Amino acid sequence: MRKFVAIAFLLVTYTGFSQIKVIETVPIEKIGRIGDNGTNDIYIQKEGNEYTISFKNIDDVDNGNIKFNFKDLAGDFESLYTIISNGFNATPVADIKLDLPNDIVWLHYTKNLQKLVTLQFMSKNKVTTATGISDSMTKADINNLFGKK
Repeated sequence: MRKFVAIAFLLVTYTGFSQIKVIETVPIEKIGRIGDNGTNDIYIQKEGNEYTISFKNIDDVDNGNIKFNFKDLAGDFESLYTIISNGFNATPVADIKLDLPNDIVWLHYTKNLQKLVTLQFMSKNKVTTATGISDSMTKADINNLFGKK
């Protein structure tokens, strides 16, 4: 009986003070990307119910990517796609300002001489005040980015 108690005590002590713990991981899924030769200039990824949109900052290409994210609580991902898609058809072309949990994002639409409407993400982080501007995207680019065919 003493041996059983001693072994049980050692096992409880061993597991109670372990330094290594297994953490459950959630797979990251790439939804879509835009970029030349697989460079991922702009991409969307999903981890659980959180979506992250990342893009190279064309104002400061040396400082890496700018990211903004949001949770898909009530179909927010599809709502964002609808808002962006409707902006391509709006007359007159106007910017749309979005308030996300950690960021302010402007959807900046422009129309060129050939009447082609393009979109740029312009973001500002609420905490760090980091700002960034994405490269211009067409409607077809947005469909690829959001995984629509």
